[in-house]
Amino acid sequence: MKYLKLYEQFSLLLEKLDTKGKQLFLLCGPSGTGKTYLSGKIGIRHWTESSDFEGDCLITTDVVGIEQEKITQLLEAKGCPKLAEISKTFKEDGIFTIKVYYQDIYKKWEDESSDEEKEILNPLWDICTESNSKCPNTNQQDTRVWKLAFVGYLWGTGRIVFDDVRPTINNFYDGIKEYIIYTPLITYLSDNLINRLKKDPNMSVEDKIKKFFEWFQLSETVDNSFPDDIKYTIQETEESMKGLNIKIEDFINISKITDEMKNDGFYFIKGGIQGDKDNSPVFNSRSGQKLSL
Repeated sequence: MKYLKLYEQFSLLLEKLDTKGKQLFLLCGPSGTGKTYLSGKIGIRHWTESSDFEGDCLITTDVVGIEQEKITQLLEAKGCPKLAEISKTFKEDGIFTIKVYYQDIYKKWEDESSDEEKEILNPLWDICTESNSKCPNTNQQDTRVWKLAFVGYLWGTGRIVFDDVRPTINNFYDGIKEYIIYTPLITYLSDNLINRLKKDPNMSVEDKIKKFFEWFQLSETVDNSFPDDIKYTIQETEESMKGLNIKIEDFINISKITDEMKNDGFYFIKGGIQGDKDNSPVFNSRSGQKLSL
């Protein structure tokens, strides 16, 4: 939960960030539930596929191969040549963390950048605290949301879709239309996680399943407002886990399956990761319906 807590302190948001001409959306939920897939189905491409940084785009926390190069191009195109120059020395999205983690480099940017560039970027830097005690270094794992905020802010007009496993981008902008993306359990285990494990044999299946159950939880009764009314059994769940390096006993412990559920089956309902702010609609990525943004 460090990733979420790190940004709960920041509240300097939309009034300092120009969102004119932009519509902001968030597809959030566990990794592997189809967030990027859904964006592609409605024709919204990854932001790195753009040459002019205008129009509809998808911004993800995942890093794609050409992202560092594209970050430099984006900064150059949006009137930030000094930061663009400095960004060439950074891997991935580390350039957005310099005010917190690399104060000497930030000071160099501050000394050498133009007033115009400062005017563009200072509202963004204001999001970040200058105190490491308030923003502890966590090997930059937790800074990925800053990339979402920076790229979204510098982007031109259009629909901007943020894709993240946490709703943290809401701490940077107001007015984001949020969807929680769900995929049915058997598909999630036997298809999505299997495919991801093939691409990354070191992936922790247990961690992925834990995060799934942070968003969605089990119920003995069906919830008609939830977009999955399938009644699952422990037997079919175990069958779908073949090929994953996790035992059914571990799954039972993670999911908190009761003895009654083991015998009679179980449904899924919305989980509680968002606490009191739990009013975003849940969309089933395998429903066959088109997500309307």
